[in-house]
Amino acid sequence: MTPPGPASSAEAGGLTHLRLYNFRNYAELNLPLGPGLNVFVGENAQGKTNLLEAVATLLLTRSPRTSTPAELLRWGAEETAVDAVLGRGPLSETLALRLRRTRDADLTGAAERDASARISRTTTRDGHPIAARDLIGRWPVVLFWPDDLQLVKAGPEARRRLLDILVSQLDRGIADELIRYRRVLEQRNSLLRRLHDGGGPADQLRPFNDALLRHGAAIQVARTELVGALAPLAAEAMAEISEAADSLELRYAPQSGVASGDREQVLAALSSALARARSEELARGTSVVGPHRDDLEFVLNGRPARSAASQGQQRSAVLATKIAEVRLVGARAERMPILLLDDVLSELDPARREHLLSALSARGEAPQTMVTCSDDYPFGAHPSRHFLVRQGTVSAG
Repeated sequence: MTPPGPASSAEAGGLTHLRLYNFRNYAELNLPLGPGLNVFVGENAQGKTNLLEAVATLLLTRSPRTSTPAELLRWGAEETAVDAVLGRGPLSETLALRLRRTRDADLTGAAERDASARISRTTTRDGHPIAARDLIGRWPVVLFWPDDLQLVKAGPEARRRLLDILVSQLDRGIADELIRYRRVLEQRNSLLRRLHDGGGPADQLRPFNDALLRHGAAIQVARTELVGALAPLAAEAMAEISEAADSLELRYAPQSGVASGDREQVLAALSSALARARSEELARGTSVVGPHRDDLEFVLNGRPARSAASQGQQRSAVLATKIAEVRLVGARAERMPILLLDDVLSELDPARREHLLSALSARGEAPQTMVTCSDDYPFGAHPSRHFLVRQGTVSAG
């Protein structure tokens, strides 16, 4: 693939060009994008979602659809590349991701390896190497996939992921804490399995317990503060969507029972919960205490939305939460996020569809939005650029 040239003068709002090479079903693509709504229309399995996945994989450092990097490479390809030219005001830069199949002997320097797929990863900014984690939050992204409409009644893992993606983009320190916590959790679980299978002194857990408590407390405090900021924005958006007919509360529900911004208080609660769970963890061979077991509760009109809300109300609650995400990032990061809507509009009735589009553009600058859909909906007063996606090619609509 020919290396990208110098970044061009960027329009305000985010992505100005997206370039793909051997990514999923795209052999090669150079796609100009505009501010506001960029609408991608096409039948199923043509590559619409792959465009959004490429943006998310670059800017969030991991795919929202797969944990196996090898799946991102086009069939038969040895490497893939995602380049994005981004700009806002005077700032313009090119961020790039390269994934390459490699042998162990080829892994040198900062290349990262996926043990199962043998994939090396490199990221650059304007041609200069940059650590992947340094991209998180540089150009914030809010994702909205069809599965998110099940967020209220789905399991807690999806709700934790929502919080962690958001907090990571707003606070680099917490992004690092999450990485450290996952590593400690993996190591601790490995030791617990060995103790469960073969016995041995449980004192071996002590350093892993200390690390789990330290990183876990930081994460819980950050999530508590995040939900405290997100909740009023979600309540406000819900009032807009329902025309004040419904009220929405978001509540962080840590397993330890203590949702607090006081780190010492959270640390004490986690430590106590860990001590109580000692026998259970040894018997099960896995960690049962920590922020990986926490939840985010949706409360509609004073009752749990999971059991008391209609499907329409649940979808409105998710819409309100996504609108709140966009507004919070806009306020905290001092730039509107890039919004990725994957085939969500087809799942919404016309009223909710209009509420979503209107709410996103109701305050100041609207976020740059990439929308995929199977039908070319009328977007009315919302200016938009339309593209046709067919078998891994994109043309202006």
